[in-house]
Amino acid sequence: MVNLVPFFRFYQFTHGIRMLKKGYTAARDSLEAEIKGTQAKAAAYQEHLANGGERICEYDADGYLLWEQSQVYDIEIEDARKAIFEIRKALVIALYHHWEHSAASWKGSDASHGKLAEFCIEEGYGPSPDLSAVQYLVNYLKHGSNSRTDWLKRLRNEYPCFLTQLPGNELRLSEVDLDRVAAAIEATGPSSPAIIVEKQ
Repeated sequence: MVNLVPFFRFYQFTHGIRMLKKGYTAARDSLEAEIKGTQAKAAAYQEHLANGGERICEYDADGYLLWEQSQVYDIEIEDARKAIFEIRKALVIALYHHWEHSAASWKGSDASHGKLAEFCIEEGYGPSPDLSAVQYLVNYLKHGSNSRTDWLKRLRNEYPCFLTQLPGNELRLSEVDLDRVAAAIEATGPSSPAIIVEKQ
């Protein structure tokens, strides 16, 4: 008889990761299309002005400029870029929670990060050497500065090459960073099992 447990674990774990990544990709592509569309409108507006077209704007009763159309386009583009950062944050947190909930299910009980990682070792599921880096990143994204631990500083000190480094302390998640997070999570779960038939 074939032991199906490893197959169920592998399928549920990897399928969950695929769905999270698929959802992120759809949202990101939609926002990037929004940015490109707005940039095209902004360029067309500047060409309109260069050709002597009327300026689109509004003034108050005292003649002070309230807004101008190019400012509106800039704000819309910046809002879309901020939204991309937010869905990147959401993907990182969701991937980690997917591993956390999966590992707790395999173990049969909730446990700390360390205990779940130990259980994965016992099961032969990694863990990835970057798993704690993902935990630190998730803690920072969830709690920010409202934590007694400076998770971002700890992440950069203990795993200096895990995230794309930018000047200063600003955190911006790149596609490369997302790939590293996903790889760490995937490496800490079951791999495709071989078919082993148990003799009765």
